[in-house]
Amino acid sequence: MKLKFGHIIASLGMVLSSQAYALSVDEINAIPPTRVLYVGGGAEQNGVFETIASKLFTAGSVSYITDDTGAPPAKGRSFRAVAGTVSIGSLAGQNWIVAYRSLGGVFANGIAPLVTPNPPLTNYYQIQNNITSTGLANPTFKITNLSTFVPGQRPAVGLANLELAIFTGSNLPTGASALTAGQLAQLVQTPLYNVVNGIAATNNLADALVAATLAGHRPASLDNGLSKAEIAGILSGTITNWTQVQGLEALDKPVILIDRNAGSGAKAAANQYFLNNPGGSAFSGGIPPANQGAEAGIGDIVNFASYAVRTEPSAGNVPGALDNVFNKGAYGIGILGLENAPSVTSKWRFVAINGARATNPAGTAFDKQQAISGQYDYFFQASVNLRKSVTGDQLALANAFINKAKDPAVITTVAGTVLDPAEFPETGNATLDAFRAHGTRFGNSTAPLQLLEPPAP
Repeated sequence: MKLKFGHIIASLGMVLSSQAYALSVDEINAIPPTRVLYVGGGAEQNGVFETIASKLFTAGSVSYITDDTGAPPAKGRSFRAVAGTVSIGSLAGQNWIVAYRSLGGVFANGIAPLVTPNPPLTNYYQIQNNITSTGLANPTFKITNLSTFVPGQRPAVGLANLELAIFTGSNLPTGASALTAGQLAQLVQTPLYNVVNGIAATNNLADALVAATLAGHRPASLDNGLSKAEIAGILSGTITNWTQVQGLEALDKPVILIDRNAGSGAKAAANQYFLNNPGGSAFSGGIPPANQGAEAGIGDIVNFASYAVRTEPSAGNVPGALDNVFNKGAYGIGILGLENAPSVTSKWRFVAINGARATNPAGTAFDKQQAISGQYDYFFQASVNLRKSVTGDQLALANAFINKAKDPAVITTVAGTVLDPAEFPETGNATLDAFRAHGTRFGNSTAPLQLLEPPAP
């Protein structure tokens, strides 16, 4: 019996000794301000950021930080940070923090503050001496005082859902200007992977589309979804009641649109894909979105008893807003990246667009196959942008971050991404190469998707 007990203790000791632990509160508090790399971008890139940042550190040393105040706290919707012991390059062995801010979208966080004379960001939370344990693996810690910020920070790196040139006209926040040639010259722009976007519908609307299709009132070719033209009508404000949609003539309910703010990458993608904006602006062929100049909201954005467009400052808010629409007995759609997936309790799911989809048939999980073939083409190429004035250790870690962002072995672990064939040549690794799309826009979101490689027979 003693022998058996001793064997158990010895085995347990081996397990514990081989297990690596995340950085402690004291270790994070001891990280000097010069070892915090600031990154800005959009909320659609939250998961990508977290994945890239975690790969900079030794496995097991990684701690995840959130600003969420729930019980238990969730991953941050507008702020996340990752801390750990750097595992690569000249900084190996050093403890660093990589912080990411996304509230308000990519232009406000990952584009404008990278360059001067635009003002720097003032909304990065102070992390050291301002975190408490969550008792969870991820997020490991939460911000204690949400009123304590690091003043006047410029991100070293910006993550954008699309190329920088698309942020003009309707894609700019009120009062903002597109970057000038001089400002663009302050940056090193690197094209990345493709971000796959989607249209999420409340479950009651998705069920109504299924029922209308089964009854023969909607074309089966739409695969229980919406046509691109119907979605364009909703985003532009032309369609305000579901009776205006084929097969839903008996559904006398107001359209509810959960939209994103100007300056959001998801908003820019929707504007271009559905409204040809800004792509058609030179010949007045672009259509302004319904919430242009009205981001405080249109209609009843609380109870949804009448036509409404509710503008959210973060992609992380869209799922909850759609749940609320459903719970109020209303019917609506929202623009949302495929990085996001409904939970078993969600009241929404993704629907097909023109009969193509980037999810499973249930609309609940990312499925890349039709994006790979080009049948589903609602995706655009992301970019990572480095401020040229960054130097020293900050530059070393920033370059390591960018290299991880270009690594297909890293990116393909994140839902809602596929590899652009113009940027990611075949590796010979069948698993990674399966994520390479057959079509590309060559970094120009206003261009049509062009077949670069024939699909496999």
